[in-house]
Amino acid sequence: MASEQDKAPIHSLTTTRAFAAILVFIHHVGGSVLPFALLPALFHIGNIAVGYFFVLSGFVLYISYQGRKIDYTNYLKKRIARILPIYLVALMLTIIAFVYYYDYKILSDRGIAEIVLSALCLQSFIPTNPLVLNFPGWSIGSELFFYMLFPAFLLLQTRNTGLFVVLTLLLYTVAQFVHLSFAPIKNTLSDNIVDFIYFNPLMHLSQFLFGMLGGYLFRKYTIRIQQYRILPFLFFVVVLAVIAFRPNHISFQVGLIAPFFMILILLTAKYNPKLLNLRPLVFLGEISYGLYILQHPVYTFLDHLNNSSLHLPANLFFYASLSTLIAIATITYYAIEIPFRKLAAGKKQTQHASPQSGAE
Repeated sequence: MASEQDKAPIHSLTTTRAFAAILVFIHHVGGSVLPFALLPALFHIGNIAVGYFFVLSGFVLYISYQGRKIDYTNYLKKRIARILPIYLVALMLTIIAFVYYYDYKILSDRGIAEIVLSALCLQSFIPTNPLVLNFPGWSIGSELFFYMLFPAFLLLQTRNTGLFVVLTLLLYTVAQFVHLSFAPIKNTLSDNIVDFIYFNPLMHLSQFLFGMLGGYLFRKYTIRIQQYRILPFLFFVVVLAVIAFRPNHISFQVGLIAPFFMILILLTAKYNPKLLNLRPLVFLGEISYGLYILQHPVYTFLDHLNNSSLHLPANLFFYASLSTLIAIATITYYAIEIPFRKLAAGKKQTQHASPQSGAE
């Protein structure tokens, strides 16, 4: 039986989504901007924040649905409504930008194939295609894949937790062995192999399962963390240290650090730090999906505008772009994300994505 504390909204987890989405943006376009240029070991691999999203998704789905009977059709409808509308808007904006700026051959065989794969969220499954068009979208196909499998994994965990743990560790071990074996020589490999070891959803599935395992631990065990209020922040420092001082030949891009993310999420959920519950930070977390999926088309338009007429210096342009992205993500949150969630739910609801956390 979940405690009242467990049932309370976990806004701190929502806030962490904002940090992760902005970290991805910094990784893509802000690596040379101050102060991020001073800490390249942290900000030049900000793409591992995508792995954090996978772990967090598993965690939030577990604590949201554990102990509940799942109507699969209704469940999947809500999941699709949660991510697909704004995803398709971002894809459309990317296509417009590519046609306008890069003479993208939209009606060529290649162009049609890229659009169809992207629209169906299948690009991460097909080698040479994961990063076509709106390249952050590769992870959305993985998320949808995990969503489809989630009820089966939840049933497995409910009936046989030991087997669920063994499966999670097995998938994790195989993914790390394959990735760490080939990643150091990726420049000598074919695109098919590189795309598989970096982007195929099967390589990332264990991260989602680690999130579910964290949700199980959250529900099952009481951690008296109030007397150790600093613990989540201390472990956050540990995670930063692990990332910053990793050996150069070690890649985190398919979830080697997932167990650390699981513990960090678990501690954050149990303590729910007041600092991360500040309303402006929580709101950034609520619009974080827009921050993530819209960043490429928005930045493409702004970059060409800056090169052609504004000519802002790099630092100023980065922060202006981030501010614009936040504004656009806010608009799409209210104009697209919330209405589609309400439509999928079939009834009036609050603007928050989940009773547990906006992270679902």
